[in-house]
Amino acid sequence: MVLLNIAELYEQNGWWTNKNVILEDAKIKELENQEYVWPYVIKKYLVLDVDVIQTIRGSRQLGKTTFIKTVIKKLLLEDRVNPKNIFFWSIEKNNANELHDILKTYLDSRKLSSKRKYIFIDEICSIKDWSKIILYFANAGYLVNCSLFLTGSHAIDLKRESERLPGRRGGHGNSLLNIIVSPKSFLEFVNVIYPHIKKRLFELKLDKEEAEKKIYALFNGNIDESIVQLSFNLREINAMFDQYLLLGGFPKIINEYYNRKKIDTKYYNLYISAMLSDLIKWRYKEPYFKQLMSEIIRTFTTPITWNELKKGTDIKSNNTVQDYASAFEELYLANIVYKLDQKRRHSDRKKVYFLDPFLFHLLNGWINNEDDYFISSKEALFNSEIKSKIVESVVYSHLIKFTFNRRPDDFFDPKNNVFFFKNRKGKEIDFVMYFADKTYPIEVKYQTKIVNSDFFNFRSFNKGVLLTSNELGTYRNYVKIPVSLFLLLI
Repeated sequence: MVLLNIAELYEQNGWWTNKNVILEDAKIKELENQEYVWPYVIKKYLVLDVDVIQTIRGSRQLGKTTFIKTVIKKLLLEDRVNPKNIFFWSIEKNNANELHDILKTYLDSRKLSSKRKYIFIDEICSIKDWSKIILYFANAGYLVNCSLFLTGSHAIDLKRESERLPGRRGGHGNSLLNIIVSPKSFLEFVNVIYPHIKKRLFELKLDKEEAEKKIYALFNGNIDESIVQLSFNLREINAMFDQYLLLGGFPKIINEYYNRKKIDTKYYNLYISAMLSDLIKWRYKEPYFKQLMSEIIRTFTTPITWNELKKGTDIKSNNTVQDYASAFEELYLANIVYKLDQKRRHSDRKKVYFLDPFLFHLLNGWINNEDDYFISSKEALFNSEIKSKIVESVVYSHLIKFTFNRRPDDFFDPKNNVFFFKNRKGKEIDFVMYFADKTYPIEVKYQTKIVNSDFFNFRSFNKGVLLTSNELGTYRNYVKIPVSLFLLLI
């Protein structure tokens, strides 16, 4: 292997010459030109003061690279770190040998510096077996006094490869070593787009800690007065929720809509192209993927077996169906939810939920070969059955956030925290959160009229929260609350 000339690394590290170059970075300028900008809540998990190897993973187009550039900007302009102790490289066009040479050239150039180095490698998943290269540098002592951050858009590769670095990843005892970037929640959406509602939530003391307490109170049959007060804004909040069901939580998509009142097809195509590129890399067949996605959209939110999903495709094996369904999770498109039984074992039937409304609209438009994805997205929401399913998916993704945020952990698995329930008589509950040996049942009834019998499925638990379109109240031990209000508490 031949070492590069250090000058070749200036291409992506212009701040080595002038730290203010970061202000002209394309990602920074794009962020500054957006009307709506969200704070990066994941910044609190970043370890910048001790040796660490952290991965930053999540769906494409969620701003992982932009996040890195904002961190570099802060290190340069606020923390006054020596510019040459900050290294960034986007690896998508390099191979394994080149990555080795790039890292060795940089690290050799800074070996006399006693100050901490900050190294950011973007889209590390582009290189097969990248962990071997990182392990080499860790074992050779190159990563002493270094904070190393690796981004990727494919969960399985980052997870598998990072697990090949046992005892080498450092951090504090309670550090998250794998940070996940998620689409914005409904609360995050409202806080930025509609600051007067954010102010209203603050006035009602519905901040994070207080809101969590009031969520738990709902399962005891108690509706806090602050939620009643918030319901006076229900019509307006429901209109905001309808917008969220159309746009989802992708910042670029949200900004595009509020700038032009539509979303150009090029944004959908950009995401589809990236998704197909990942599929090809991991040797998945596009026709199988498309057929199976069509079956999932037809049946999503309904308990189903792999064999039943297979019937609408050319796939011959249940194992292949499961493999492709796992790819949906690994690409941060959807999650699989299992049934909760008395021993909390995973059952044969499972449900599939999309992780964001935008992803549903994107994939629905793709499998139907739509000319205008945005129009088809609006049409989907005029279908009450499809809309209610999208709402149910949104509830699921928010329950994941809620269960993770109460105790962030690298070993967090949604499958062990959120289930669906079905008793021997066939009575089903959409979701049961399970943690700390307690259950929290939730049913989604996104309809205009709620009757007492809608609560009967909760009898197995003697508690429960019914999420409605517009009704707030109690029935025996149970609570009904508009889903839009409930999600503003998460």
